[in-house]
Amino acid sequence: MGGASLFKRLERGADPTSTGRAVYRGDDLEAAVLEHLQRMLNTRQGSSLTAPDYGIVELSELLHDFPNATGLMQRCIKNSILKYEPRLKNVQVRAIEGDEDQSQMFVYYEITAQLVHPDGDRQPIRFSTSVDESSNVVIG
Repeated sequence: MGGASLFKRLERGADPTSTGRAVYRGDDLEAAVLEHLQRMLNTRQGSSLTAPDYGIVELSELLHDFPNATGLMQRCIKNSILKYEPRLKNVQVRAIEGDEDQSQMFVYYEITAQLVHPDGDRQPIRFSTSVDESSNVVIG
């Protein structure tokens, strides 16, 4: 596995100045995975015709399940990563306490996993994630 998403590989392959096949290493691989997670977790399930379960559910759909909505979103994030981000293994997602500022509703999660490099090496990785009332996900 080269590490880059299909679109990145196609984009690089279409570049006439490309010197050939690129393999992501270190920070480049982390950045590629982070970019994919940002895009995937901001996609609503059902918006992809070829993969209807790609992305996460709309937070507003879970509000009727409150207080279980946090756990449902947690499982949805984990299942999406497990299915659509093969560069991450041993994925764990847990809800964490957020800021005390109640002016906006945010739900915070921590994603921990092992990042699998093209040579098979594994590196622990952690992302902090917040989901706002509009289901916008910020990950970093």
